Amino acid sequence: MKTKGIGIIGRVADGAELLDGQTVKTKILCEELKKTFPDRKVICVDTYQYKRRIFPILFDTLKTFGNCEDIFILLSKNGRKFFFPILNGMNFFCRRRLYHDVVGGALAEEAAESPALRKQLRRFEINWVEFSAMQDGLEELEIYNVEVLPNFKRLNVLPPGQISEIKTEPFAFTMFSRIIKEKGIETAAKAIREVNSRFGRKRAVLLIYGPVDNAYQKEFEMLLEEYQDFVSYGGCIPYQDSVKVLRNSYMLLFPSVYQGEGMPGTIIDAFSAGLPVIASDWHFNQELVREGKTGYCYKWQNPEMLVDKIIYAVDHPEKINKMRKFCLEEALKYTPEKAMEQIRERMERKEGKCS
Repeated sequence: MKTKGIGIIGRVADGAELLDGQTVKTKILCEELKKTFPDRKVICVDTYQYKRRIFPILFDTLKTFGNCEDIFILLSKNGRKFFFPILNGMNFFCRRRLYHDVVGGALAEEAAESPALRKQLRRFEINWVEFSAMQDGLEELEIYNVEVLPNFKRLNVLPPGQISEIKTEPFAFTMFSRIIKEKGIETAAKAIREVNSRFGRKRAVLLIYGPVDNAYQKEFEMLLEEYQDFVSYGGCIPYQDSVKVLRNSYMLLFPSVYQGEGMPGTIIDAFSAGLPVIASDWHFNQELVREGKTGYCYKWQNPEMLVDKIIYAVDHPEKINKMRKFCLEEALKYTPEKAMEQIRERMERKEGKCS
């Protein structure tokens, strides 16, 4: 019998150069499946701008069900609402193995408000979430086909011998994410300004990298002008180059209050570069950042605490530099090899739905 292919339904946005978490995660999974299963054809149905391309996408989805026995699904909130009934409806007849690789961290909240969504989730082979707290939230809703599969990236983790110990001012704090208001850009800029104001000199600067959301463009430009003495924008960086760019920074700042935040890929980038993190305690950040080992968390409702954390960091470079080796060790938890081992084990189970 001819080996069937592997399908992926999610946003890859070929040609659009999107660097958001959903797109990057989908692209990485596609690349790793091709490496792990070189004898099987990997077919990707790109859901980018699906409302404008619905008929071609549905046609490609039908072909994917015809040619693939294992199908991975990576969709955000709106995509889940639209595609889940369609995919599970097709699967009622085709009996393929559908693996839902969850995008973002708000699925349990969405499911709590939607009996229809809970029903759809129970029909998948598995729902892979990024944190144990996310699994607990779904199991409280009696959704038990859930496993934790941490986010992962293929990065060149910095060798311990190449760690840069930074001891001189001004200390460079970096943000590396999609640039929208909810990611805390203004919160970070205000915190750096306050730190420098208290000491009467430039003890810290803020470097920002990432794609700017169109709706935030003008506001971001005004922010750069207002804080130009200590805030600068370095443009977009492909995730493959993140370690090279981040390694010379002092710490990563992640003051996000983005509603859909899951396991932020930017923190994995930071750990891979030996960079400790100061993050809000929003959603699951405390499960990812080990207090005093790989960074610090502060209460997101109290931005003044971010100022205090930054001041502590610039006052104690010996402690921050000591954290760098722990960050590199932590980065090894989020390698493609670990993730694909778990994925392969699930795919090879005999009790799957595909006959």
